[in-house]
Amino acid sequence: MRWLLALAVVLAQEASAPLRLAPEEYPLRRAALAKRLPGGPLVLDAGVLREPGDDANTAILDFRYMAGFHDAEGLLVLKDGKAHVFVSDPKRPPQGDEEIHDIALFPEWAADRLAAKTIHAKLRPKNLDLLRKAAPGAEIEAGPLRDELVRMRLVKNEAEVRLIRKASEATAAAFRGIMKGLRPRLSEKDIQGIVLSAFKANGCPETGFPPILGAGKNGTILHYRDNDSEIAGGTLLLCDIGAACDGYSADITRTFPVSGRFDPDQRKHYQGVLDALKAAEKVLRPGATFGDLDRAARAVFEERGLKKWSYAHSKDFAVRHGIGHHVGLNVHDSGTGREKFVPGMVVTIEPGWYDKDAGYGIRIEDLFLVTPDGCERLSAAAPREIEEIEQAMRPRRDY
Repeated sequence: MRWLLALAVVLAQEASAPLRLAPEEYPLRRAALAKRLPGGPLVLDAGVLREPGDDANTAILDFRYMAGFHDAEGLLVLKDGKAHVFVSDPKRPPQGDEEIHDIALFPEWAADRLAAKTIHAKLRPKNLDLLRKAAPGAEIEAGPLRDELVRMRLVKNEAEVRLIRKASEATAAAFRGIMKGLRPRLSEKDIQGIVLSAFKANGCPETGFPPILGAGKNGTILHYRDNDSEIAGGTLLLCDIGAACDGYSADITRTFPVSGRFDPDQRKHYQGVLDALKAAEKVLRPGATFGDLDRAARAVFEERGLKKWSYAHSKDFAVRHGIGHHVGLNVHDSGTGREKFVPGMVVTIEPGWYDKDAGYGIRIEDLFLVTPDGCERLSAAAPREIEEIEQAMRPRRDY
């Protein structure tokens, strides 16, 4: 396995410096939010984050989106054009022009400073109780603040897109490393080492979510996380991975033939999935919805006779997973999935086909920026055509 160690060393060399959002970004966000909800204080808190990529993190990350950092006990108050941040460590330097306070002082501060007719709040129950006691005469509204935070996070500015591009580049580099290093009798854990080394080498030491590296039948398990099986020859390896840059995640999936070439059935099924993705890609533009993408992809599956599928972990022909999702500070970012696309949204398209009896799953997922006249494929550096993949893996064909 010396060659595998050497590959990891090469990937880890000359790591580029991570990108970061400028501190000035956060005061601008806070001012924009206050402008959307004029006439009263705004109060939001954080919470305990789970592992990277967990859907429960999405709403919790509203605090980081506005404050520029995460503190599980953090509270942010916007009042009269000023930001007050309550944190566990009051020695934390400001991220802009906000005032930093000890979290223990919030009840007293709120009782003295938050007398208002209406307060827009997005708080956990314990902090909501504190606010009610501090401002007993105020009407506390939760919905408007929650909804405006979702709307803001749905549309990325140039600085956010730059981070997602960086994460996408690091993820594409990991796929190139996989294609170079993949051989039968390796373990999924070996491939995970290649992935993490490539992320780090390309300036993205964070992961947007735990890598999914499912060989053979493991590729028919959605959100497979064990990554501990030996990889057999003649099957497929499904790789769903995403680096993160300053918290902003990529999410790209590729499926590779372990021995370097797709067999006829694998080729047929792979091409069907890829053509479904391309059909959805053609209708991705402002004004469209995920429903439009799903209908375009389903039409291809039906035309190719790929209407049946089976996961290893559920009843045959269970509901197929969604066609895509929003991406940002969390891999499944804010949004309901029913919104019409507008320029600045970053979304995935990820059709898949799974056959536990054949012993493999195929998913191809690309990451897109919605533009005024269509979309840009941010994941274009990760090969997806059969010929591209087989050409890149040609040295592996003797295994």
